[in-house]
Amino acid sequence: MKKKLLLLAVVAVLLIGGLFFIARPKTQQQVTLAMTYIPNTQFAPWYVAEEKGYFRDEGLEVTFDYRMDIDALQLVGTGKMDYAIAGGDQVLVARGHEIPVVYLMSLYAQFPPAIIAKSTAGIETAVDLKGKTLGLPLYGTNLLAAKAIIKRAGLGPKDVQLIDIGYTQITSLLEDKVDAVVGFANNEPIKLKAMGVAVNQLNSWDYFSLVGHGLITGEQKIKNNPDEVGKLVRASIRGIQYALDHPEEAFTICTKYIPELGAEQKEQEWEVLKSSMALWENAYTREHGLGSSNPEDWEDAQALMYELGEVAKITPVSAMLDLSFLPEKE
Repeated sequence: MKKKLLLLAVVAVLLIGGLFFIARPKTQQQVTLAMTYIPNTQFAPWYVAEEKGYFRDEGLEVTFDYRMDIDALQLVGTGKMDYAIAGGDQVLVARGHEIPVVYLMSLYAQFPPAIIAKSTAGIETAVDLKGKTLGLPLYGTNLLAAKAIIKRAGLGPKDVQLIDIGYTQITSLLEDKVDAVVGFANNEPIKLKAMGVAVNQLNSWDYFSLVGHGLITGEQKIKNNPDEVGKLVRASIRGIQYALDHPEEAFTICTKYIPELGAEQKEQEWEVLKSSMALWENAYTREHGLGSSNPEDWEDAQALMYELGEVAKITPVSAMLDLSFLPEKE
């Protein structure tokens, strides 16, 4: 009898221990994602992925790091940061300097920078920039867009005065500190128009083909932890798709990450989100799936940037573009 009771007790302990083991939550992989800008509705896919549990579904705990992009690629390339959102042009520059970063998926299927001017400034085409002042942060994607548009217009470096205004595009334009600014087509022009300011806009995609912002990581991350890379890419794509399918809900989620927005600002940011979504897709992504990026665009972009002196050396596209983690198009 005692033996039977002892056996039952052992079984009970094992069952309870087993249930406890099953009930314990899985250990989440902690990863950091550099957003390379301030909290913004343009990051809707990742906000959605967090709030809808897509990261958790993949066993990830993602920390958003809002450092500016000037050092993010170096950190990612050296393994000091896991992932970043950055432009394809920034990847090309980094690879030209032997920084081993890799582009995993696109967010912007079209290159978003644009030159924006008040309609009263008389800047209707890029040729009209001659003799004008152009305000922008003097590094990164905005600077490249400015140089490329100026070159394609047949103007020289001395024809347009570039002035470093950081990310104060709207204020600088409103206060007439410069004749025009470089910003994102889905951001500054939308906000200026909402303020009642009539603007002219020179979209970069009307002048050249460059690769827009997307998700990047380092070569070592892909080599050492491809499973984690695949998880983050899948969750990100789910975030993009859900945002596209449920834009109003996606916007509500975004406002949680930008709590300081007033009623007027919310109206502006709603327009920014809708304009951003229009840039997430193009003919190539519709054929190959969300997040896809055309290798031919990378070849063209690298050739243009090499010509501009922005890329120090030519890198095979296959070394810096890895779309293998994208889910197959249904």
